[in-house]
Amino acid sequence: MLNDGLVFTNEKCVGCNKCISVCSCLGACISEEADGNRKTRVDVDGSRCISCGACFDVCQHGAREFRDDTVRFFEDLKKGEHISVLIAPAFKANYPNEYESVLGGLKARGVRRFISVSFGADITTWAYINYIQKNNYLGGISQPCPAVVGYIGS
Repeated sequence: MLNDGLVFTNEKCVGCNKCISVCSCLGACISEEADGNRKTRVDVDGSRCISCGACFDVCQHGAREFRDDTVRFFEDLKKGEHISVLIAPAFKANYPNEYESVLGGLKARGVRRFISVSFGADITTWAYINYIQKNNYLGGISQPCPAVVGYIGS
């Protein structure tokens, strides 16, 4: 099985192939024998999946799941791993009364640094403008979405 990525196929897959029709990044359709009957399933190739979620939207069988690494995150903190947390600007907006205690709790558990995603966006915007002006650049794709970036890179 190709379950080495964030998205993976669970046991509910019936091999209907609807996920393949919406995602060119899925892995091969893998045939398996089950109780003497031929059963087909579609496994996600974690090395190619960009985690866009399109397969979740079309799957009527609930055959896709995200790998939850929350337990590993806290185990790594206990081990003293150097961990930084990226925080989206929406975090404070969505949790106006809780965000300080959540971030304080994470800091108390060992998170070394909190980095605002908007800071990275500011740096990226500066770099784009700088490049465009210095090189008289007239076209290109600029997209921070990890799914788009992963798709372009694959």
